[in-house]
Amino acid sequence: MATDFGENNPIYNYIRAQKFYFLTEQCLNLIKKSLNPLLKDYGLNHSQYLILVVLGYAGMKDYTVISTEISYLMGLEKHSITSLIDSLCKHGYVKRERSEEDRRVIFLSLTPSGQSLIEKVQPRTIETISVFPECTDEEFDKITTFLNDLLKLAAQKNNQKPDLYQRAYKKLLIDGEEEFLKRYNEQDREVSKRED
Repeated sequence: MATDFGENNPIYNYIRAQKFYFLTEQCLNLIKKSLNPLLKDYGLNHSQYLILVVLGYAGMKDYTVISTEISYLMGLEKHSITSLIDSLCKHGYVKRERSEEDRRVIFLSLTPSGQSLIEKVQPRTIETISVFPECTDEEFDKITTFLNDLLKLAAQKNNQKPDLYQRAYKKLLIDGEEEFLKRYNEQDREVSKRED
């Protein structure tokens, strides 16, 4: 970018950040837009689908989940998550259970109906969500490192603790994805064996 401002100038950083935010917003909205017809077939919106996915991942790892963790993972206010979970409970996809140790704590998990739904929907979303430019693992790691750094700065700017977001991300997404990949590969091998 040709400019009279130095790279550490706030205006220069503002322009760079604005380009980045608009591009990421466009990408996310277009991916959501391509998922919406599929999710609508199952009576879900994008946020409800994400909650089902992370609860499915948590179930694979036998993790307990509270709504606050989901709100940190998704970057949404707790009241927004509560209404989404209320809707999923009303449809019988998610259940709430009080902790035996602390009655104030309510754990969330998929019901058998919710598990069945995510097992139908998730494979159909793989092609849409896997839209990603070709890049090496090293390039991808640079992107995620940049985004994690941005998350830390954004959380601090909002007087939030970045580690709360990062812990939710690791517990509800990263750990679960590893288990999902393991199970997906096992299923893929089973299908290959049957075809032989």
